[in-house]
Amino acid sequence: MRKLKYLIFFTFIFSILNAQNIKLLINKDYLWYVTKYLNNAKHEIIISSFMWCCDPRKYSSFPCKLLNKVVDAVKRGVNVTIVLEKDYRGDNRCNEITAEYFKYLLGKKRNNFKIYYDSPLVRSHQKVILIDGKYCFIGSHNLTQSALKYNNEVSIFIESKEIYEKLKKFIFSVESHGEKIY
Repeated sequence: MRKLKYLIFFTFIFSILNAQNIKLLINKDYLWYVTKYLNNAKHEIIISSFMWCCDPRKYSSFPCKLLNKVVDAVKRGVNVTIVLEKDYRGDNRCNEITAEYFKYLLGKKRNNFKIYYDSPLVRSHQKVILIDGKYCFIGSHNLTQSALKYNNEVSIFIESKEIYEKLKKFIFSVESHGEKIY
């Protein structure tokens, strides 16, 4: 029943969006698509995620593999901006550990890489990845091992410059009220 609700919702969204290419990404399809587009990124990657859990002790986990794809892109000269939820209650340190791992892997500060926490006044629950001015990933997938390997999750891939620009503007509005950490 839950999957049916998601399918009806996304079918409605598909019908109103002006996009050249839309794909429904169910469960592990998401990881395959995101990896493919991160590997091919040329200019820009923007990620806004409620939760990114890359524990360096589990470097072969799916979230850490995605982190390494982003690090590779930074080293290729791709501009990367990441906005993460800051858990001001202290219940979950996943995003802090992930941010520290990015810093460790990249070493010195780089002009083409930035990480922000959102504002403490609002919870940022979005899961969005934007690549190269037109490729958009939106949906329920957190960047956690559970979401990427075990859970039932639904996201969509949209190829649209218009949607990309709207999402970028939204994410940068969140980032502008947050805290730059690297």
